[in-house]
Amino acid sequence: MRIGFLGGTFNPVHIGHIRGAISVYETFMLDKAIFIPTGIPPHKKNDVANATYRLQMLKLAIERIDFLEVSSIEIDANKVNYTVDTIEQLKELYKNDELFFIVGTDAFYYLSSWKNYKKLLELITFIVVKRPEYDTSIIIKKYRDIITFVEVDQKNNYPAKKGVVYIYTPPAFDVSSSMIREKIKKGECITYLVPEKVENFIMEKGLYR
Repeated sequence: MRIGFLGGTFNPVHIGHIRGAISVYETFMLDKAIFIPTGIPPHKKNDVANATYRLQMLKLAIERIDFLEVSSIEIDANKVNYTVDTIEQLKELYKNDELFFIVGTDAFYYLSSWKNYKKLLELITFIVVKRPEYDTSIIIKKYRDIITFVEVDQKNNYPAKKGVVYIYTPPAFDVSSSMIREKIKKGECITYLVPEKVENFIMEKGLYR
């Protein structure tokens, strides 16, 4: 199988996360994509919602989308999570599968600050999802000595390869978790920015006020 993993706090999950996952699934011809919400982020922020709530919101968000799944592997660990450790676990669980790790351009820029990042590049093939306003030449220049970058905008069965990072430009959809949290604090409408059940859950629990 060809499996993509999406890590992050998902604080909260929003339509952009879901549309991005679907777009990568379709373009890279994956068999499924799995969201992995962070339990205890290494760089914890004060406004990160409870991990159980973030997990519940993800499950609500992907209802009825059979090729999307959610894993609680990092939450269940109940400790500070480092991506390299999670990927090593996933490699054991999915020994015979082609694995991809899907991240945004802003997160990938700081890859060199991640624990054992060079080992991580050997363990799994990254798919970097480009944000509309982001200049990926900055990333390419920063890592070109250790990474082979391949730019993707067409559907294909792209192989998982060591040392290769795919830069994928999806259809434009400008939304972010921080923008949603700010709108909630200001009492502004978030309808259609997050799935309906996620919006209801946020309001019910009084999150991000």
